[in-house]
Amino acid sequence: MQTHAHFDIEMPVAASVVWSRLSQSGVWPLGQPLAADSWTWLGRRWHIRPDHDATNLRWQAETADAPAWHCYTTMQLLPAATSTHLRIHVALDQPTPAWALLRQWWETRHLQRNVQATLTTLKQSFAPVRPPVEADFATTHPYTAAAFEAMNAAADLERIRHLDARWATFERGYQPPLQHTITAELPSTDAEYDVVYAGGGLVLLHAALLAQRGYRVLVFDRNPVGSAHREWNISHDELNRLVATDLLTWDELEREIIMARYADGVVRYHAAGSDVPPAELRLPGVLDVALDAGALLRLARQRFADAGGHVREGACFAHVYSHPDLAGRTVVALDDGADRTHIGTRLLIDGMGATSPLTLATQPFSGICPTVGTVVRDVAHDPSLGDILISVADTQGDKQLIWEGFPGRDDELTVYVFYYDRVGATAQQRHSLLDLFEEYFTLLPTYKTPGADFAHLRPVYGYIPARHALKRPIPLRGVLPLGDASAQQSPLTFCGFGSFVRNLDRTVSLVEYALQHDLLAPDNLRFISAHQANVSLHWVFSRFMSPWGRPQDVNELQNVFARVMNTVGIPIARRFFRDQMTWRDYRTIIMGTLHVYPAIIPTALRVLGWRDTGRWIADWLRFSRTALQARLFRGVLPTLIRLVEPHNRSLALRWRAAHAEWQAMGWAGK
Repeated sequence: MQTHAHFDIEMPVAASVVWSRLSQSGVWPLGQPLAADSWTWLGRRWHIRPDHDATNLRWQAETADAPAWHCYTTMQLLPAATSTHLRIHVALDQPTPAWALLRQWWETRHLQRNVQATLTTLKQSFAPVRPPVEADFATTHPYTAAAFEAMNAAADLERIRHLDARWATFERGYQPPLQHTITAELPSTDAEYDVVYAGGGLVLLHAALLAQRGYRVLVFDRNPVGSAHREWNISHDELNRLVATDLLTWDELEREIIMARYADGVVRYHAAGSDVPPAELRLPGVLDVALDAGALLRLARQRFADAGGHVREGACFAHVYSHPDLAGRTVVALDDGADRTHIGTRLLIDGMGATSPLTLATQPFSGICPTVGTVVRDVAHDPSLGDILISVADTQGDKQLIWEGFPGRDDELTVYVFYYDRVGATAQQRHSLLDLFEEYFTLLPTYKTPGADFAHLRPVYGYIPARHALKRPIPLRGVLPLGDASAQQSPLTFCGFGSFVRNLDRTVSLVEYALQHDLLAPDNLRFISAHQANVSLHWVFSRFMSPWGRPQDVNELQNVFARVMNTVGIPIARRFFRDQMTWRDYRTIIMGTLHVYPAIIPTALRVLGWRDTGRWIADWLRFSRTALQARLFRGVLPTLIRLVEPHNRSLALRWRAAHAEWQAMGWAGK
């Protein structure tokens, strides 16, 4: 009887290193330990005969303990940019009667477990030693150090160090102490505002609109208010939502903020060495406008100042105190390094991002998308085309790296690399922007070809979090999280900017309604968010973007998905990527996937497990309920709101939030 086992595994070193180690005379990778005179495996001592060539490593093994037993091991080395993928075939001859099917099954399972355990040990032996924390940065991250020095971006580098440190503390299971106290003895205040915004990034758009509506608003940040460390792209239709708020005009967008428009977007996954053919997906009208993030925030800051808004820079959030009985009575403590001041407010809006101390202490995320990149010049690219999701290799360092690139002004191109992962406490830091930057600078030539005048102009970066829809927490008393601190954007496309803009008027109007009618208790604030029922289902799609088995698994399945999207049609694909998917769209996508790739069911069970499969079913049921409610009530809900409003403001807020969610999803008019 011959038993076969097939394995795919990634080694975290170059192919030449793997070849050198494993092609040495006498070395057999299945032996434990790796020593030429003690090859013991499956309880027997083996004699090894290597038979290597330029593309494959082969070993034939025999044992004197059982002369009829033979083992044939073949390894194919597939070089990747920073690692090596191995395809391994192990065939074991053993004298077993052909009728002994049960024994054959048992021997196969036994062989697979033994080989898998041996390969895991082998992979660990290749793992590079992580340098100590105190090691010189230029030594541990030479490409990053050189690039940031050339960009004159020392301030950004320091900011990234702080982001990494805060995230590492959370990731290792040490949640920061909750800087929130409910007390009837509120501190005396130095100033009073209707709304205070912690963080001066994207939430500045929100603050400017609220200030224009006559509210006293303060925005504070430890960094300059209105500074950006990302570049954004968005669809033209979503920009219409921004113009509709009257914060700015199309003329201002065209003159100052829009850097480029492009005719098409592309989704493409690596297919070399895969059993699935490539299936490129073109998406016109998706993320087809590139914006100057800094210019947009500067204009928003000007609008904020014109409306009487107040700014404090260099001030760090220290603590928030809320009254136990009086919703709308909150005091925020600020530190500026020399003094602590107390600001009274009706509502604190947490816009401090993924590493907000209030968020990390109370609302752990479910998923994370570390994202880094640079704005570059003089690389080969098509200025009429935006790359939405591109992979150029299988897993690298057990991460499926995804590239995004979109044209900017003149010859500029904004390039990102990112990957999807789940969040969970570990003994060591799993995610690091600095480490990802080192990979980015190493691997960029595998994505785009630099020209003679190539240069990195400025860095872009951030931790983009996601929260599973079943984990929507009730906000802290007196605090409303928005943006990345809330993490209500799609866990697949991670379009935090698009989600924020699409839901900007929704969240501003609901905050204004809550302020007007003193609906500031947590049970009311919970309905003010950018949550969309249709993007909660994207959680299951994001899980398939994280490696789960062979190095090529993610790319194979995503090529299947791209083929399905081409089959169901561009309108459905466009709605999917613009977070406007309908119930019928989702049914069509699922049925199309089952038709094209029936193996999706066992694959899903393997990737998700029974627990997350149950959560996906719960997501689908909630999505179906929302779709049914929208279909039944979207035409009459505005009338019902007007009828109930004089009698139950809280219920009116909830119904307003539901109707605004349908509008954000594009369902209100269908």
